[in-house]
Amino acid sequence: MDNYAYFSTGEAFRRFLGVLSDAEACDVMMWSWTQRVPVKQGFEKLIVILLDSNSLQNNASRNGRKGQQVANTGCPDPAGKKCSWFDEYALIDIREGDEFLCDYGDFAEPDLWEEFGL
Repeated sequence: MDNYAYFSTGEAFRRFLGVLSDAEACDVMMWSWTQRVPVKQGFEKLIVILLDSNSLQNNASRNGRKGQQVANTGCPDPAGKKCSWFDEYALIDIREGDEFLCDYGDFAEPDLWEEFGL
């Protein structure tokens, strides 16, 4: 979790984007998402940005609907371990050269952008 940036308000996210170059801001907007994360008393809504190479994972369906590729990483893991909110495991054997694919629907909640005023 050390390589994530979190924003709890749309205004804080806008200020962050404002100090970046146009190209950097575009990249950040493309690779950020909104998500509810568990806290002691329920959930907190956050804008999340992953700031390392793990952000290069692409989207794939967990069930491979309509010929889509199937996610090969995700949570919960098949060993039945309890997952934290950013835990991720290999769901199948991943061979050298395979692309890491996750199901964005497991964590991203696009409808929350509006609640942030964005």
